[in-house]
Amino acid sequence: MVIGILLSMSLALGSPQPVGSSSVEPATTDTQTVGFASPAALLAALATKDEGINTLNGEVRFTTIQALEGDVQTRHGWLNLRTDHERDHRDYAVRFDQLIVDQRLEEIDERYAFDGQWFVERLPDEKQFNKRQLVPNGETLDPMELMRDAPFWVSLGRDTDRVLASYNAELLGTTDWLVGNEDFPELSGLGTLVEGCVQLKLTPKAGSGLEDDWDHVRIWVDEQSLLPRLYVKAEWTGNLQIVELFGVKTNEAIEDGVFSTATPTDQAGWNIQISPWRGKAAAEADG
Repeated sequence: MVIGILLSMSLALGSPQPVGSSSVEPATTDTQTVGFASPAALLAALATKDEGINTLNGEVRFTTIQALEGDVQTRHGWLNLRTDHERDHRDYAVRFDQLIVDQRLEEIDERYAFDGQWFVERLPDEKQFNKRQLVPNGETLDPMELMRDAPFWVSLGRDTDRVLASYNAELLGTTDWLVGNEDFPELSGLGTLVEGCVQLKLTPKAGSGLEDDWDHVRIWVDEQSLLPRLYVKAEWTGNLQIVELFGVKTNEAIEDGVFSTATPTDQAGWNIQISPWRGKAAAEADG
């Protein structure tokens, strides 16, 4: 899961439930787009919104579906995001506390942080600490590159021209593809989650160098607040990554320690693995 785990959010009502589960009946299929004349107009609005957000936090329900194997895993946790606009820098952190596999609920403690250069996986229960440098000293990871690995692209809107140059962008009906999807009928429950949202579909353009990574992504943002609500990434294999976002808050204080990528000072009993930058090819191989 690596960086991908970092960029997500979810449910505020206790234990995580299956994808799209809700006590409310799913919305009917809606093929009408609303609010924005074009994908470029939506991206421009998201860019403006981004300028006013210094911190973002919320709960996350992150589900992976392995289509061929029929394997479904769901994690519940919290996302924290902090932006320094003057330095054009972002810190990410996520902590997962619950895992559902085959309807079995397990309490977990998985913590991940990324500071633009170093990615850290911290598993306190196992005393495991993994730290990997993703770019050379003095550089930070280009936010556009996160699109390849992340289940939620938080930088959407910051690079509008590059997005439109690399991806075919479409505005679709709010519940298109979710309700009535014969391949993934379990997605119908997400229809209620996206009420009041606009759906943006991005498909890598031929010749962009990105077309082999995945088939497409779909992103739903609240039409009024422009905050993210749902993200679905579809791979060529048919596998899905689904991020449901709940209780998202902006510009609240977040403790610095949440974003720490520092190696534990009390190393007794810890299994510590630190991997400095070894070049782009090595980093992609580790992916």
